[in-house]
Amino acid sequence: MTDEWNSPIDQDQTNAMVDYALAHGINYFDTAPAYGPSEEAMGIALSRHDRSSFKLATKLSNFERGGVTADVTSCKAMFERSLNLLKTDYVDYYLLHSVGSENDYLHRFVDNGVLDYLKTLKESGKIRFIGFSFHGSNEELVKVLDHGEYKWDFVQIQLNYLDWKDMPNGNGKADSQSQYEAIVERNIPVVVMEPVRGGALATVNSGVEKIFAAERPDLSPAGMALSFVATMPGVMVVLSGMSNMDQLTENVNTFTDFVPLTDSQNEMLEKCAELIKSNPLIGCTACAYCMDCPSGVNIPGVFAVYDKTSGELNLPDPDGVIDDEYRRKRKIFLNRYKKTLKKTENASACTQCETCLPKCPQRIRITSRMKQIDEFVKKLNEIK
Repeated sequence: MTDEWNSPIDQDQTNAMVDYALAHGINYFDTAPAYGPSEEAMGIALSRHDRSSFKLATKLSNFERGGVTADVTSCKAMFERSLNLLKTDYVDYYLLHSVGSENDYLHRFVDNGVLDYLKTLKESGKIRFIGFSFHGSNEELVKVLDHGEYKWDFVQIQLNYLDWKDMPNGNGKADSQSQYEAIVERNIPVVVMEPVRGGALATVNSGVEKIFAAERPDLSPAGMALSFVATMPGVMVVLSGMSNMDQLTENVNTFTDFVPLTDSQNEMLEKCAELIKSNPLIGCTACAYCMDCPSGVNIPGVFAVYDKTSGELNLPDPDGVIDDEYRRKRKIFLNRYKKTLKKTENASACTQCETCLPKCPQRIRITSRMKQIDEFVKKLNEIK
């Protein structure tokens, strides 16, 4: 099997990680039809255990792409396929996948009768709890929460200390704090996604790491990010993508004998977020919903190079003073850019066709960012 990045999925390792997770108190597993063969791999691993020992979450990924329309017939087929792949008779937590706005919610789930269908599945026991994952503005989240078709059992949002005051969003103001508060004010449990910002907060610059170590030497940067969200009242589950056993054991250690963060430590994280943001990040989480690019651009790869260098505070200022520090940073960025990306897949290959724009759950203005990065690279190449 391969995942959506066409890299092999090691089923034996998946089984071992599931076994370890269950043995150490992790009992909530999240997947979706949009995540390549993830449902199949999870079904194989989890079916080896007592069904009552874990909670299973999957999603209705009824995005209108590839000829699939958001109608009841296709949604029924998707749900039944999920049950079959997951080797189960029911789903504990079923999510309307990646709701971006009230109009998106109404079009994909309400006006076509899909939500009514899901209600019947809940009545029959095939679904235990219904919620939605959200990627949009604060204003649109409130509209969906208050629309009235359903009293949500839970809501899944992007929440981390970097996005607490402001998060990337192409359509209106968005921040983790406002969205979290809107949900808990309505007494709805919160499921947290992206607590480590797609892995970006697992590695922070050395200055921030020293601040963390002085406050909580027992926590890694990833552990600090996880603790930030786990400390919050109303958080039901903290989701963390783990691709190997080392990441799994680190996360288990973070939550074993868990010590919540203090108010002063939370304030410290907010200040560290400002330090990190002093070098701007694009905020791509490498979900790859935008791929494949018709022009061959490796969109997540380009953004990864930029964000990695920026996160290290190593982006050169092309309009700044050309000194030794500038030259050091220029060399780091250009070497990484050229070694990581072929010319046919870097930002210069973007034709601004905008095919990728509606696919991005982070609402990143991908084509604008590609133009910005291409111009940035050209300017760095001009200045020696």
